[in-house]
Amino acid sequence: MNIDKADPASTHHSRLSDGDPWALTVPERSLTLYMQAAQLYGQALAAGTIPGVIPVRKENLPTRNAIRVVSIVLDDPSVCSLDQLLAAAYCKLTAGDIVLVDVPGRVRGERSIGLDRDILSRKLFAAGFDCPFITAGRDVLAAEASRPSLLDSFLTAKARGAAPKRFPGLDATLEPMSDRLVAFARRGALVRPGDRPWLLSVIMPVYNEEPSFREVIERLLKKEIFGFDIEICVIESNSTDGTRHDVMAFAQHPRVRLLFENKPLGKGHAVRNGLKLATGDIILIQDADLEYDLDDYQRLLDPIRKLEVSFVLGSRRPVGKKTWQIREFSGRPGLSNVLNFAHLLFTLLFNAIFRQRLRDPLTMYKVFRRDCIHNIHFECNRFDFDHELVGKLVRNGFSPVEIDSRYRSRSFDEGKKILPFRDPPTWIKACLKHRFSKLYLWPESS
Repeated sequence: MNIDKADPASTHHSRLSDGDPWALTVPERSLTLYMQAAQLYGQALAAGTIPGVIPVRKENLPTRNAIRVVSIVLDDPSVCSLDQLLAAAYCKLTAGDIVLVDVPGRVRGERSIGLDRDILSRKLFAAGFDCPFITAGRDVLAAEASRPSLLDSFLTAKARGAAPKRFPGLDATLEPMSDRLVAFARRGALVRPGDRPWLLSVIMPVYNEEPSFREVIERLLKKEIFGFDIEICVIESNSTDGTRHDVMAFAQHPRVRLLFENKPLGKGHAVRNGLKLATGDIILIQDADLEYDLDDYQRLLDPIRKLEVSFVLGSRRPVGKKTWQIREFSGRPGLSNVLNFAHLLFTLLFNAIFRQRLRDPLTMYKVFRRDCIHNIHFECNRFDFDHELVGKLVRNGFSPVEIDSRYRSRSFDEGKKILPFRDPPTWIKACLKHRFSKLYLWPESS
């Protein structure tokens, strides 16, 4: 395929160009504006003016006034043609340059050859591009709901995860056609993922876990997973039981990264700091206790490593197991039943608000590619962060796949930190608020 030229008479074509972009289905002015927006986006990335979690591991990208942009416009995004064009764009560009992709999106109610945001992001990642910014037309956003409902018609485009229409430095508004996807992504400085080991960042918030912390981290340091290097990001929140001393013992370990907070501000706050500390291709959240089985890592990581999915939840409710009793406290069945029933109610609430069919959206084991949360705004500090994180990943186009994980609940006497009267109201608030709250960090008007 000749990627530098396109036949204007063709009804199905692709275009990869440096200068004069042309497309059959997108007006020339609109694509030109997208080219300008892509360059603005690249400049913001290079200058470091986009706040938040930006995957720039091992990169030393210069600040430049001009960012090279190439465009790929497809009317028929067959797997082969798009992958080949992305590979050609990777070779054509240098680290820090931007690729602009315009493809048909998957819509509801008909057999479609189009893509959704999740699939497009996986293709960009596999081709060696990072920091994706994907904007979808309204019909594409509507088709992403795993539980379509008449209630969807009352959701705003922002609630569904629509990208901002206005960009700083660009006078016109940008909105893709209703059935299309437009994406900007940066050419990374690392070797493409298929040609190197991936880095797994295990984020471990730690507060008053002296009985179990050392065993957890020592088991993690011994862990080997084919195809992965592992870094452990520990966020210690000024424990009062001696745990900080145990954490400091690993300060010089080459696979451990430490961050010490001055005071405990909640698990969510610690995990958010961990997201800033982590440098991996994949993020996995791990508590410093032994409720979950560390031997489940391989099963949770495999579908992401194979680029089959982007986001995995380790469900405590196995497929086919109808019982809602995931917690069992020895000698306190009443408390177990109350917490299990509350978990069922909050699962139903989350699924209703975010149009999902999840068995356990609140599990600790959340595993996702780092670029899934690029440019996403987070604010929750306590256990309500679980709702915000999963909800905003869903709004960003990444509905999770659930994989069974083994679980043994610890009791409050053993260190469980949920506050039964303080935390549940914050979970309700988080579900309702973050269906509609600010999603993107950049542009600031989002």
